[in-house]
Amino acid sequence: MTTNMKTAIFMAVIATSFHALAAAPVKDVRAGSGDLETRLATLERMLDARNQMQFDIQQQLNQLQREMNTLTGTIEKQNYKIEQIQTRQRELYQEIDNKLAQPAIVEPEQPSTPASAAPADEQQAYQAAVNLVLQDKKYDEAITAFTAFIQTYPDSSYAANAHYWLGQLLFNAQQHEAAKKEFDIVATQFKDSNKRAEALLKSGIIAEYLGNKSEATSLYQMVISEYPGSASANLAEPRLSALK
Repeated sequence: MTTNMKTAIFMAVIATSFHALAAAPVKDVRAGSGDLETRLATLERMLDARNQMQFDIQQQLNQLQREMNTLTGTIEKQNYKIEQIQTRQRELYQEIDNKLAQPAIVEPEQPSTPASAAPADEQQAYQAAVNLVLQDKKYDEAITAFTAFIQTYPDSSYAANAHYWLGQLLFNAQQHEAAKKEFDIVATQFKDSNKRAEALLKSGIIAEYLGNKSEATSLYQMVISEYPGSASANLAEPRLSALK
């Protein structure tokens, strides 16, 4: 083999070696320490990636926490407003109940039949019972007087009023069931009485007190449908809404 041929082969081998070194991965051409450095670099990149991921997650958690805090604050404000509304509603109901429980709200009214048509003793008995309430403030005696009047004059033109008065006085005395009986009599037996709407309302209130919500609902609905726009209907509407 000539010198030129040997030189050509040697150069070809060198060229091939350089080409292999250039194409091979770093770990293939470096010593063992170089492989460790590569692994460390890879681990560092993985740690950096994990740290970045943790940072991103923490940022998202912080954002969610801020949103939760805002939402919680909004809910607390809404709950506070609802509590204020409910408190005011209870106060209004209490005011209504207090007014209903005051004897002074029971105003005397003319019966459907002119007073002149009633016998004098009947008129006197009725007026005496009324005076026990409005003038003398002797409510227990008034209960007795109206009870006696109803027994003595069951067909009186004052009968509806007497039952209503008696129901109101019994209501004031916390005798709810007895009071309801009187209001029911006005509502069922004296449908032309101008106290019927109030009697239905108060019967509904007592039914609600006694835990009979279905009956209270029915009575409130009757007041609203049969006496729309009346003071009794205006009082029945919020109570009906509260029962739904």
